[in-house]
Amino acid sequence: MDDTVLLIANIITFVGSTIATVAALFKAKRRVLLCQSVNHVLEIVAQGMSKAYSGMVQEIITLIYNVVVLFVKSTKKAPKIIVSVLCLVAGLVLGVVINVLYSDNVWYGYLPIAAAAIYTVFVIIAFLTDKDEVKGDLLLKIGLLINVACWSVYGWFVRLYPVMGFNAVAFVFAAISVVRIALTMKRRKESAPPPSEELPQGE
Repeated sequence: MDDTVLLIANIITFVGSTIATVAALFKAKRRVLLCQSVNHVLEIVAQGMSKAYSGMVQEIITLIYNVVVLFVKSTKKAPKIIVSVLCLVAGLVLGVVINVLYSDNVWYGYLPIAAAAIYTVFVIIAFLTDKDEVKGDLLLKIGLLINVACWSVYGWFVRLYPVMGFNAVAFVFAAISVVRIALTMKRRKESAPPPSEELPQGE
């Protein structure tokens, strides 16, 4: 690969990752999704330039999901679950096919595929279960932890170093969040009053 092309791809990735990081400062969900979508577009271009095709496929699938979430307003669970499952299946199938056909079936080409699939499964589980908010947040953070770890390693192998760096930082923050949530759950369990025992009633 031409060094100039790789340099431009890294610059594009850095800009996209910076925009995605800034998105975390916004409270409005629509603005966050818009910033994330811009990041995905830039990542698609950068990964296409660097021939990181399996990662590019996952970025395309995630971009499609974000667009659907932006424009399809629904408070019901079913549409969101259906879209998530469709994106999960599409990411798995297309990712594997593209990696085999265009990336010589390299092992690290499966990292972004696994990252997207695992995180989506954790999101669906957290969404479907009737667990409390803290447990749901724990599930999401664990899924994110695995996701960013896979992407960070992938960034190293495809030589998109901002992908590696930003996801490594995200891994540290996700790990801290998992520890904090686990400690919160432990304290809550310890402070919970013991179950009351009912006295037998006399006849």
